[in-house]
Amino acid sequence: MVRDITLGEYYFTDSAIHSLDPRTKLMGVLIYIISLFIIHNPILYLFSLVYILVLYRMAKVPVSYLLRGLKGIIILLLFTFFFRLIATPGTTIVKWWVFDVTNQGVVKAIALTSRIALMIVGASLLSYTSTPKSLADGLEKAFLFLKRINVPIHEMTVIIMIAFRFIPIIIEELNVLIDAQSSRGIRFENVGVMKKMKNMTRLLLPLFLSIIRKASDLAMAMETRGYTGRNEMSRMYPLRYSRSDYVAYMIIFLSFVVLVGLNFVI
Repeated sequence: MVRDITLGEYYFTDSAIHSLDPRTKLMGVLIYIISLFIIHNPILYLFSLVYILVLYRMAKVPVSYLLRGLKGIIILLLFTFFFRLIATPGTTIVKWWVFDVTNQGVVKAIALTSRIALMIVGASLLSYTSTPKSLADGLEKAFLFLKRINVPIHEMTVIIMIAFRFIPIIIEELNVLIDAQSSRGIRFENVGVMKKMKNMTRLLLPLFLSIIRKASDLAMAMETRGYTGRNEMSRMYPLRYSRSDYVAYMIIFLSFVVLVGLNFVI
């Protein structure tokens, strides 16, 4: 169900990962995603999975919470696996109708599906351990040098912050619409896929109108408070690196070097 989606939600707890500077976590996720594109050995994806699960353990985010978030992309992963499986030429293992399943297709399907899943898991850890406000502050501070070439970095980070903040709001609004429709006799569970998709399409128009209304209310609230995006703003908690951040940077780059090195050895 949609209510199981946890993407974009902040998980409230006290952990070593939560206390890190958002710039450190942004760099960690970026390096992690780059390493997933560099490695090609499927065995190394197991090391990447163990690595990210250790980080989830350090962040005190339950694995059940993570699995709930993956339920929203399970269809995407299945389609990716299937089409990569039948679209890769090579030594045929099984032939069914016009589809050929090859050795190379199995390996590449597992690798691509694992890469997408691990990317989403790594990006989800960033949203679980950082509020949209801290992520926006981290992005703005990290790319502050772009102001010298007249890039509106502050406005861009505000847009990103609002987008992250609206993800759980949209999911919550969609759940309200599902409950309202269910009370009127429309079923979303224990029905066929086509029937479920047809029922879900009835939610698109009211959901779109609700999003437009909330966006209009937000724009009006920002305007009445005098927000222009041009003035320099002071911060109650300015970002500063601590000793934990420097240790985290060392671990991030060491893990990257080890993982990429194993890719050329194994």
